[in-house]
Amino acid sequence: MELLNKKIITKPVFAYIAGNIASVFAEPPQFGHAKALAQKGSETAAAKTEALAQAGVWAGKSYAHFIKLIKQNIMKNNIKKSARERTSEDLSERKAGLFTCRISGDKNGSPTILGQELVTAVKTMSYSEMVIAMLLGQKPKSKELPQFTDLALKLLIDHGPNVSGAVNTMITARAGRDLVSALCAGLLTIGDRFGGAINESALNWFMAVENKTKPAEFVENFASAKKLIAGIGHKKYSSHNPDERVKMILEFAKKLKTHFYLDFALAVQKITLGKKANLILNVDGAMAAVMLDLLKEKEKYSAHEMKELIESGFFNSLFVLARSVGFVSHYLEQRRLDEGLFRLPEDSVGQG
Repeated sequence: MELLNKKIITKPVFAYIAGNIASVFAEPPQFGHAKALAQKGSETAAAKTEALAQAGVWAGKSYAHFIKLIKQNIMKNNIKKSARERTSEDLSERKAGLFTCRISGDKNGSPTILGQELVTAVKTMSYSEMVIAMLLGQKPKSKELPQFTDLALKLLIDHGPNVSGAVNTMITARAGRDLVSALCAGLLTIGDRFGGAINESALNWFMAVENKTKPAEFVENFASAKKLIAGIGHKKYSSHNPDERVKMILEFAKKLKTHFYLDFALAVQKITLGKKANLILNVDGAMAAVMLDLLKEKEKYSAHEMKELIESGFFNSLFVLARSVGFVSHYLEQRRLDEGLFRLPEDSVGQG
């Protein structure tokens, strides 16, 4: 009001003070935030409305009166409608967006990603950089994160025809179904037992490091609960037959100055290997740990932000994206071979 009285603000100001209904109550009720009580006359909605009006504000005594004042002012001053100056009628017709999307869009017929025209991004960003930028909803700050994303997508692209997802994809292909149906059949097998361990591993390492859990205590907690540790163990690989993929991930980790999560995972591996040779840090556990360390050191993610990523399933997105290529490849091969509908041999199913 002081700015209006001093003519510093010269444009029309409209206001509506809610709470006039309070005057009908015997005692002043609470409105808005805590302690928002009209304890005396000057604090009431009616008093505030009057004070605003005396300062030159178009103050409505009710919401309907507020709208009426806006319309009167528009007619009086012949204000034209524009993008910045909408009438109350325009405002009443506004609708809330059905979705909020900041990942991509369309600008005058040109597709965009993260606010940049796609054709421009293609010229300046690698595929892996575009992938991780879209998955995170923002461009990476470091060169290491896109590099690790590229490595992850390559290492996870396929793991042979015997795994659940590939089998389901091939069976669906041989049943004569289309590519999308076969791909979905393969993807629907991804979960706790197949392909979904990266996110669970990330949760394990993250919570343990944040809670300052000792590796020995961590292992004992899982043993007591008779639960497997996601990210530890493999049917094929062992300390005598290490996974070359894990070696590549550990080699990449040397680009980091600190690796709290990987150090913890390796400390857990040291304990579990003392129990059994195949209880090694597997590709899921290694990938989750290094990604956490990258986000912390290179991308400056806070603990809260990393926890949100884990809760959203971000870490599994790398497996889903990479393995989709493998599943599609198995589908196309089966269509080329055209071996017909698959049936299990009768002697392969136990009767009981």
